[in-house]
Amino acid sequence: MAEKRRQIFRQAPIDMVHFWTIRNAMKTSKSSSLREVVAIKREISGNLRFRLKQKGVTVASLARDTGTSRTAIRRVLDGKNTSITLYTIVRTANSLGYRVRLIMEPRIDKIERIQTPKEVEPLMRALGQALDRLPAR
Repeated sequence: MAEKRRQIFRQAPIDMVHFWTIRNAMKTSKSSSLREVVAIKREISGNLRFRLKQKGVTVASLARDTGTSRTAIRRVLDGKNTSITLYTIVRTANSLGYRVRLIMEPRIDKIERIQTPKEVEPLMRALGQALDRLPAR
């Protein structure tokens, strides 16, 4: 089984993979994180359902291709069901021709306005003038 996982991940370039279930992540996070997790899962399942219909693939044939059960595929395709591993999502997405990338970005809690240093002001004005001269897109 471990070799099969390695083989699947070699085929699908992924920036970062974490084998938690989404439900475990939800149990350890705040309500805003819960909303974010559910929104991500809905986005993923919506894209996969669209691709499934577009390709005319059945749940049973997708389960055979991914080497999992029809129930697991239905959980992946259900936007409300968060009891699914990232591994199963990746396998399903790969079978439907998607590449999965997980990107983590720092959260910005507070934006503060800073005073521009006096020695930089002429450069900022020149940059602003140069940008004004660029043709509009």
